[in-house]
Amino acid sequence: MSRYSVRRIVVSMAVAVAASAGVLAGTSIAGAQPTLLEILADASTGSAGSTGDTPVDTKTYSGDATYFNAGLGSCGGMSANTDYVVAISASIWTRALCGKRIMAMSGMRSVTVTIVDTCPGCAAGDLDFSPAAFKKLGNLSDGRIPITWHFID
Repeated sequence: MSRYSVRRIVVSMAVAVAASAGVLAGTSIAGAQPTLLEILADASTGSAGSTGDTPVDTKTYSGDATYFNAGLGSCGGMSANTDYVVAISASIWTRALCGKRIMAMSGMRSVTVTIVDTCPGCAAGDLDFSPAAFKKLGNLSDGRIPITWHFID
C-alpha cells in the first residue's frame, strides 16, 4: 500500500471521528496545537507526517515521563495504547516532528517511540508516552519518572 493510500485512509478515519465527535470546526485546546481542520489540510497536501526536511536535533533532553491513553493525535493519525508512541511538549512540537523517532532512557531501561501528538501540559523536556512505551521505562504505578532522551531521526 502506498504512502498516499495510507494517508487517504487516515484522513478518512479522522474525518469520521471528528464528525461523530462534533469537533470538525472546533478550535485547538492549546495555542500550539492545531485544529483538526489544519491537520486534515496538511494530510491532504502531503505535509502531515513529513520527516524529510527537518534536520536531526542532536541535543539530549531531560525531563519527566508520564503516560496517556492514545487516540487521535495532533499529527492526524490514530494510535493505540499498545503502540510505541509519544506526545512531545507543545513548546517544542512542530508538524515537521510528526513521525520522527525518539530514544528515551530511564536508568538502564530505554525505548524508541514515534512522535504522534503534542502534550500541552508538558515542560520542554517532558514526554507523554503510550502505556506500552512507558512500561519499557518503568511501572505504570510510578506515574512519573525522570528521563533523558534524544531524537534519532
